[in-house]
Amino acid sequence: MPLDNAGNTLNSARKITLNTNIQTFSDWVGSSDIDDLYRFTLTARSSIYLTIDGLSADANVRLIKDSNSNGLVEDSEVIAGSYKSGTQIDSIQKTLDAGNYFVKAYYKSGDTNYKLKIFQNVAPTSLEFKLNSTTLKPTDTLSINSAWVSDQNGVSDISKIDFRLQKADGTWIDVADTNVFKADSSNANKGSFSYSLSLANFNVGNGKYTLQGIAYDRSGGKSNVVQQTFTITTTTSTSTPISTSTPTSTSTSTTVNDWFSKNLTDQQIITLARSLGSDGNFSRQDMLSIFRNAQDNSAIDANEVKDLKTLVGAAPFTMQDSVKWLSTQVANGASINMSASDFESNLVGRWFLGTVAPTPVFNGNNLTYTVATGTLYGSSGQARIGDIDQGQLGDCTFLAALGATFGRQSDDSGNTFSSAINSMITDNGDNTYTVRFYSYSGAEYVTVDRRIATSIAAKQNNGILWVALVEKAYAQWREWSAKGRPGYNLIGNGGSIDTPLKQITGKQTTYHSISTVSFSSLETALANGQALTTARVGDDSKYIVSYHAYSITNVYNNASGEQRVVVRNPWGVDGKTKSGSDDGFIDLSFDQFIESFNYGIVVA
Repeated sequence: MPLDNAGNTLNSARKITLNTNIQTFSDWVGSSDIDDLYRFTLTARSSIYLTIDGLSADANVRLIKDSNSNGLVEDSEVIAGSYKSGTQIDSIQKTLDAGNYFVKAYYKSGDTNYKLKIFQNVAPTSLEFKLNSTTLKPTDTLSINSAWVSDQNGVSDISKIDFRLQKADGTWIDVADTNVFKADSSNANKGSFSYSLSLANFNVGNGKYTLQGIAYDRSGGKSNVVQQTFTITTTTSTSTPISTSTPTSTSTSTTVNDWFSKNLTDQQIITLARSLGSDGNFSRQDMLSIFRNAQDNSAIDANEVKDLKTLVGAAPFTMQDSVKWLSTQVANGASINMSASDFESNLVGRWFLGTVAPTPVFNGNNLTYTVATGTLYGSSGQARIGDIDQGQLGDCTFLAALGATFGRQSDDSGNTFSSAINSMITDNGDNTYTVRFYSYSGAEYVTVDRRIATSIAAKQNNGILWVALVEKAYAQWREWSAKGRPGYNLIGNGGSIDTPLKQITGKQTTYHSISTVSFSSLETALANGQALTTARVGDDSKYIVSYHAYSITNVYNNASGEQRVVVRNPWGVDGKTKSGSDDGFIDLSFDQFIESFNYGIVVA
């Protein structure tokens, strides 16, 4: 057995010290030494780059943080992984906070040497600057002094200082950045910079303003946030006459004259929204806080209804698309004198917390929801086509459409990427998940919790939840669109193969009859990253189940030059005559494909 230089457990992991230079560690994994582990410590937030190459058999790599310090690798502790098949190079790029981490290179099939290459890029630190003047006129130039930023990778690694200006009404606007830095003569990791901004180019009036700066390096790592405030005024104290009259009661108080006080009515919402929107953005948690504040007096009053609609309709702040859409549903559903409990359960709970699930009925049979355990994606850290395993619902067209969004692969040994699914699902961090679908009017969103109708749902192989959660969200979304018809009846009794592709990808679909399909047209579509599904009607063929949809996952020419097409059955098994491993991937000659899929194909 070759020399083993790396440990086989977290506790015995080989200690390595990272720096900005690429370090290479050579070792091997195989059937008698399946895991090699390395550990390293980051003293500052950094970007990590690593690869394993030089393979003669299949090996993969993971990045791990032992959060509970129990010396075991748990699914939730796998930060990232690369799972390419065969001898392809696996790579990971990840920005991490300071702490202790592990790299695991491990055997998949066959004994193989490997080379682990790894280096660290530290994010910029210690950004600082001050304003030359904190009292300016609308036509003055804003300038800074004592402006420095540090980067352990050297000043040449600093990309820019991203500046933003918050106006007196609370809105943020992008202004010019700076990307010129002068290295300190005694410290090449510390650079000075200058900055000036003509206020005459912006519509500014009297009031307080904020200049915000964040330093970025060339890998996207960012520094601390620095904010400096200043005041714009058009008057001076020397020109103001001294009054000896007694001030009236209205002149003894100071009013904050900003967007919030101008456009909102409820004082508690004004104060809270002003605080939460100080960064120019309303997050999901920000909106939940505002919705809970509106429930302060056991009922939603007229001012609160008006303010909620104003915040989602006219507020000059950014919101994530899903937060904006879901918040709009809550605001538009609110009514004057609506009880706080009704507002919470039927609006906030329904749209943000997944408390309203699809009607628990399928074809006349009552269903029971069970809270599912497991993780969203499992140890792979991202969706895999092999996770798709149809349960008792007849929703093959939907599951085949999900499978069609992945990259090209011919079996379940790889982990190709699905940008559609990665952007489709948001883990809210509170055991709820927001899922995006597309209607004719654009993106729409559904929030679901972990309750699954386990008797009919897509199977949760190895405790992986994303397929069952997305399937539940699809039933929920369809039920709402159909005004109350049970969602599982709508998705679980078959359907067209083109509609789910539109609803998942947001793209227009094109149908091609099987007589017009050529091998080159399939190759072109897959090479362009398009999603393809197909189906058979009539009797079963040798390899293909009838009245059933499949994903088209690859085309290629074999060693003899024969044209081949690979499809995947959403059952997760081949379903008819076994074609290679019984993993749902069926490898057909092009002629067999044309003969089998008489329905045609749909491309998105």
